[in-house]
Amino acid sequence: MEARPEKIRDAAWPPDSDGKYRIVIEALADGIVLLDLDGTVIDCNPGAGSILNLSCTEILGNKFSGIGLDFVQENGSPFPKKKLPYAITLGTGKTCRNVVMGLARPRSDTAWIRVDSEILSSRGHPFAILVSFSDISLRKKHQEELQQSYSTLRELSFRLQHAREVERASVAREIHDELGSALTSIKFDLSWAVEKMGNKAQFEEIFKALDAALQSVKKICTDLRPAILDDLGLLAAIEWQLGQFGRKTGIRCKIETKSREPVVPQDVATGIFRIFQETLTNIARHAEAANVRVRFQANEKDILLTVSDDGKGIDPKRSAVSKSLGILGMAERAQALGGTLVVHPAKPRGTRVELSIPLERRTSRRATASSIP
Repeated sequence: MEARPEKIRDAAWPPDSDGKYRIVIEALADGIVLLDLDGTVIDCNPGAGSILNLSCTEILGNKFSGIGLDFVQENGSPFPKKKLPYAITLGTGKTCRNVVMGLARPRSDTAWIRVDSEILSSRGHPFAILVSFSDISLRKKHQEELQQSYSTLRELSFRLQHAREVERASVAREIHDELGSALTSIKFDLSWAVEKMGNKAQFEEIFKALDAALQSVKKICTDLRPAILDDLGLLAAIEWQLGQFGRKTGIRCKIETKSREPVVPQDVATGIFRIFQETLTNIARHAEAANVRVRFQANEKDILLTVSDDGKGIDPKRSAVSKSLGILGMAERAQALGGTLVVHPAKPRGTRVELSIPLERRTSRRATASSIP
């Protein structure tokens, strides 16, 4: 297609008697395209040709929509033609800023560009559309690589957490079955021997030591993996943990639930229970609260667990950028389960932690992690 006459190009740009303005435009790496009010390209700089992988001769004089460019959205779907920045500016006169889109270029790979478009006016009368764009392919590639690294680290974190839970459960069973059984057997044998000897008072301290050892074994097993979580389910484990917390700290605790607990996969139940434990730990360490209120809501689609306290609260600015390992760990657990965790101030005072976990999801990650021995 033959290029537009030079006089049109000269008229399009602001007056520049010594050509300095033109030199700057020509030297820019970013692409600049000028359209008339019908959408025809009346000027472009070499940067535009480089990014579009077309020569200015191929661009000038053509409708911008007709030079063989296909655009895609960040999700991979075609970019609606009516929502292209220059089309919006042509149709409505509105300025568009920082629109990211993929560009399927002739004779080259797809590039990612960030586009601006705006009306150019002279003495209050619009005369052209300025479309400027920059190639952000390399930046986007680095962002994707960073996101992939983050996803890989999160996957590794999830697998480590799952493996740790499996190991904790195994150790708890071993301690209970081996050490617990051995101590119980020793106590029975000693009781039989004492009965034969008829002098039980002399062995009172030994019996107390054995009872203390058995209690320690029970506590260690419970800390490693509460049996109630596997035997009676998530809600019962939460109620038990809240009762233990109240007795240990003296904080008044209340739980509300208006729904029956659905079938909860083991990895989900474990994750929610660990988040709940960490929440109570944070309250005990930092909140200075007198009351804790727990609300458990569940159906076949999701589980919502809310924990509120009336303590000194948390600064919203700090919670948004909190570097607390406890909160970060809770958030990571929630995300690994496909859910969300929000920590924000409660009214009139205190802190509220809201955990939402969907049940209608079985990703390959879950299946992979569940296969860990």
